[in-house]
Amino acid sequence: MTHTPINNQTWFWLFFSLLVAYVFGLFVPLMNEDASHHANIALHMVQHHNYVDLVDDMGKDYLDKPHLHFWLAALSFNLFGVNTIAYKVPALLATILGLFSTFKLGSRLYNRNAGMLAAIIYASAQAQFLANNDVRMDALLAAGIAFATWQLVQSAVDGRWYNYLFAGLGLAMAFTTKGMIGFVMPCAALFFYLLYQRNWGMMFNWRWLVVLVFWAVFTAPCVYAYYLQYDLHPEKVVRGMKNVSGVKFILWKQNFERLEGKSWGKGHKDYFFFFHTMLWAFLPFCLLTYIAFFDRVAFFVKTRFQVFKNYELLTTASIIFIFLIISSSGYQLPHYLNVLFPYFAIITAGFLVQKLDMHQFKALKAFLNVQYLVIAVVAILLVVLNFWCFPINRCMVIITSLIILGVMLYVFAKEREVFIRLVILSVLMASLTNVLLNGHVYQELLRYQGGTGLAQLVNRKHIPKKQIYNYIDHSSGFNFYTQNLTPYIEIDEIKAKRAKGDTVWLFSSKEHLHYLKDNHVEFDLVYSDADYGITRLSKDFLNPKTRSQTLGRDYLLRVK
Repeated sequence: MTHTPINNQTWFWLFFSLLVAYVFGLFVPLMNEDASHHANIALHMVQHHNYVDLVDDMGKDYLDKPHLHFWLAALSFNLFGVNTIAYKVPALLATILGLFSTFKLGSRLYNRNAGMLAAIIYASAQAQFLANNDVRMDALLAAGIAFATWQLVQSAVDGRWYNYLFAGLGLAMAFTTKGMIGFVMPCAALFFYLLYQRNWGMMFNWRWLVVLVFWAVFTAPCVYAYYLQYDLHPEKVVRGMKNVSGVKFILWKQNFERLEGKSWGKGHKDYFFFFHTMLWAFLPFCLLTYIAFFDRVAFFVKTRFQVFKNYELLTTASIIFIFLIISSSGYQLPHYLNVLFPYFAIITAGFLVQKLDMHQFKALKAFLNVQYLVIAVVAILLVVLNFWCFPINRCMVIITSLIILGVMLYVFAKEREVFIRLVILSVLMASLTNVLLNGHVYQELLRYQGGTGLAQLVNRKHIPKKQIYNYIDHSSGFNFYTQNLTPYIEIDEIKAKRAKGDTVWLFSSKEHLHYLKDNHVEFDLVYSDADYGITRLSKDFLNPKTRSQTLGRDYLLRVK
């Protein structure tokens, strides 16, 4: 009989503690790279009432990711207005769907305890918090993959018609978020699931064609939009290319471009990049996930892949399959790892719950010591960030953090059940970490986004936005928070507008002011704000004594 040491009330409060940290993240301003860039594509849709074309804030056709993320952001803008929270709400809702799907899939592959633990591990992952803060496609893609995988497995087990429908919907959701990787991953997971069971009849069942039909129907709007934007306009020059087929791109070329890395600058192929990235991305359960994974690999090798009850190949093989693909990619980014989070969570949860059910308390005690080590390292980093780099001064964050810390100390002192202590302390550490990061540290970091600061100033001073132009420099954050897709301007056009008596404001940076002077364009340095590329932190920036030496400045100039 399965042991159930954690009751529903405890699960509720653990999830609630994580939700508090996620809610703090809703109020963090958008980072001045991909998040604000993607938000501006959705803003362009809303302002131009054009939900077919993907156009960025520089007025260029955007040929990279599919439409779903932008459609959802645009829908949220229409419902809640153009603001930070509205942009982030779809990612949070997608995360909830991903958690529920992970719970159901984990319950199907193991049992309900493993399903609950898998969901809480997934929700605790550090990069999952980041995916809801620096919002790109990652939360939506991971949720689509988890949902599709769950429904495909349910289709194989139960064969109900609505499972085939939802499987097609989940595959379409993942595909229209980031291309073919969203289709391939769940299908590969299903293949490994059936392969381990030797279920050849279901593997070649004609009903999978029904899923394919549903997938085609649900993806048709996205593919048709690509056709309208590109295939009907072969004269467009996109990323230096003519005669671009949007349909061919999204159905075939998109993911291969990423793997080759040729279209995205010089890639650095590091075959171990994602192994060490996981050490921070899947905190606080990263080391236990390594242990669980290699334990499963050893088990399957030792047993020569014989079928055993309460074991599954789906997660292990899927992790290997995707790791091989992304590790050989010519263009590697940390968030590529997010698609595996549901599988990481399930394999870790299944491993821990099996140890519990087999009463291997000595192993669980060793795993608890591993978590003590992780918690200690994270705690040291939090102290450095919140008491030295950016001294904490926000009352709500301090109060919330003290409550979480108090509960952790109580559990540490009073709880004797090793499994309960391991889970609660790890989850609360994830919550405490991200209350402090989302509620304080990121807020301090984002003060050094000059474009965002100047946008707030433009709004306060009621500077006419149609009089503002980009000169050489560009800030997606400035564009989003002014709700104005600021155009570029050249020297000749500046002079022509001034000759006509038009008022001209320029957004630029310190490095480019001399070009204006060299071309005899006189201006007043009306407003400026400190700027730093916060996605690439350095020790000199984090050090309060040397921070000022690392800062650039963004300017809002008024041409005389």
